[in-house]
Order: sequence, then structure tokens, then C-alpha cells
Amino acid sequence: MSSALIAVVLLGLACAANPWGIMIAILLLNAKRGRAVVWCYVAAWTGMISLALVVILAGIGAFLEAGSSGASKAASIVQVALGLVLLGFGLKRVRGDRRVASREHPAEAPPMPRWLEAIENISYAPAFLLGIYSLTWPMVIAAAGEILAADVTTAQMIALAVVFVVLGSSTVVGVAGFGTFAPRRSEALLGRMRGWLTLHNRAVINGILLVLGVALSARGLSGLL
Repeated sequence: MSSALIAVVLLGLACAANPWGIMIAILLLNAKRGRAVVWCYVAAWTGMISLALVVILAGIGAFLEAGSSGASKAASIVQVALGLVLLGFGLKRVRGDRRVASREHPAEAPPMPRWLEAIENISYAPAFLLGIYSLTWPMVIAAAGEILAADVTTAQMIALAVVFVVLGSSTVVGVAGFGTFAPRRSEALLGRMRGWLTLHNRAVINGILLVLGVALSARGLSGLL
């Protein structure tokens, strides 16, 4: 239980650290349709984490008993596959960024993508879909694998899932709550966060991809050997 809890906590924090998810939540606070839009986004983010975990745990659990050798092997294979994909994608992004940096030396933050600039005009349904799209899906899948592989009771499995949902949603919920209930106090801080994420989001994403790619691959391989 302890090793599974540590893994789920780390994966939940990685899910929450998605800079695009945080930036979108900040931008949605200033949407023309009001702050209810950001809560549509948060509802989609949190709801889809919960639904995905339920579907994966119940669906695969119907064929593989949680904590069994088959479940552990399947989870390890998924972890290795996800780790290699994340690692390969991260390395590709790093190489691409280095090539760009060798040609250019920007002194200011890169321009905001057009689709992010258009968020201020977004309506409720697109905001909900955006929450589904921007969710850190590899972390959700990896967390489900960790929970399935753990030799735990049903109550402990539910507790692990709740821990992941709470941690994985903590940043977007925190941003939405701070901006909604303390708009004056939050304005300066969220503005600085938006500027920092605009400038450093690629570096943050690259770091997360590489660290998690190595960690998931290593953990998956250790489970197969």
C-alpha cells in the first residue's frame, strides 16, 4: 500500500503540474461569459479523471484481479510503454527547442498561441471540452495501472483513486477558487503566474516528460524482471 500510495501521489502531482492546464484556468477567469466558465473547465477536468479511473479499474478489474500477478504484469507493460512514449516525446521537444534556440535568441516571452488568446470569448460547452482535452491523460492511465497492480482492498483502492483525483485537480481547482472568491487579491499573483508560464511552459513540460518517462520506464521494467 505504501509504495502504491507514493507512486499515486507523485503521479497526481505530475498531473497537477501541467502548465497548460494552469494557464488555461487563469485565462478562463477573465472570459467574457463570467467566472462560471472556469468552473465548467474544472468540472470536466475533475470529472474525467474520476470517470477514467472508474472505467479503467472496473473494466480491467473484471478480467484481472487487482493485485494479482496478471494485473501487476499488465500494469508494468503499460508503465514501460507510457514511459518510453513520454521519454521519446520529451527528447524530441528538447532537440527541437535547441535548434530554435541556436537560430534565435528571444529577449521577451514568446507570443501567446491564437487559440489561447481566443479563450476570453469561449462559451460553456467548449470550456468543458477544453478541460477534457487538456487533462494529463498519461498520468491518469499510469495511476490506474499503479492502483490495479497494488495488493489492496476495495476500500484502499477507492482511497488511492480519491488521492489521485484530489492531487491531480488541485492546481486548476485552486486557481479557479482563488480567482473566483478573492478576485482582487488573486489578480496580481495570477498575472505573474501567467507571465511565467508563458515564458517557461515548454521547459516545464519538457522536464516533466523526461523525469516521468525515465521513472515510469524504470518502475515498469522492475515489475517485469
